[in-house]
Amino acid sequence: MKIGLYTITYLGIWYEGDSIPLKEVMHKAKRDGWEGIEFDTKRPHAAPMDLSADQRKELRDLAGELDLPISAVSPNSDLSSHIPEQVEAMICYVRECIKLTRDVGSPICKVFAGWPGVIVRNGLGSYHYTRELPEPFPEWKKERWDIVRESLKELSKVAEDQEVILALQNHEPVTKNEDDVLKLIEEVGSPALKACMDHGTAETVRKTGNLQVHSHYNGEFRKDASGKLVSTHKLGYEEYVDALVASGYNGFMNWEFCHPAMRFGKPAGIDYVEKVTRDALEYMKELRAQAEGKALS
Repeated sequence: MKIGLYTITYLGIWYEGDSIPLKEVMHKAKRDGWEGIEFDTKRPHAAPMDLSADQRKELRDLAGELDLPISAVSPNSDLSSHIPEQVEAMICYVRECIKLTRDVGSPICKVFAGWPGVIVRNGLGSYHYTRELPEPFPEWKKERWDIVRESLKELSKVAEDQEVILALQNHEPVTKNEDDVLKLIEEVGSPALKACMDHGTAETVRKTGNLQVHSHYNGEFRKDASGKLVSTHKLGYEEYVDALVASGYNGFMNWEFCHPAMRFGKPAGIDYVEKVTRDALEYMKELRAQAEGKALS
């Protein structure tokens, strides 16, 4: 298992301060000890509409020079709208992200079935409004699932043509759990559609098997009485990492700071995100080492 950095961490919306340009994030990731990088496809990072053929080649070449694999390109997609104009725009967006994935030499384009989005106001991001919205068209939940399935079928054909793997993330609202992700993958029936399971358990690893190609972790950290870093995430990660390593998983576990940074009830600056991100790397390296030891014993 490899440990990477998702550039959403430095997009500039989770803390007070500016974003870090994409190439600088790549250099920083290498200096700090990350083993790969994942591109977020929002401005100002890797929005496909902003990247020329030459710029894409520069990113691919830089990844090679740094020996820093681009583990995934990640559109923030919502393929579930009942409104044709919206879902067709999203299909176009993801198609462009698939092409970007190929152009920068990454094997994986990570997608959401549905994504509520982030409100950015005065430079700071929040889920407060988007995640508290009621279910759109609640009487048509079955149709919403069908729209996602048909969208993924279309996009999987594009991915096959571009020799890219789509990794479907187990994120609400449409996919409530790993069973929903696996059901969608089965219904789509494409070899190009695999799974990105986050916050899983040993049972998640068993169910998903070799469909698992990507994962993420997030949260914040504290030190226990022995001085060891522990995650404050409600699910934790030790069981999941143990199971992934034992299964022979050789994909990425990528860190994402993707929530508002707060200190003493006020928005924090980038220094706070830097500290949490350093802790995240130390924490996951320790979990991986422990899991590898258990797997050998």
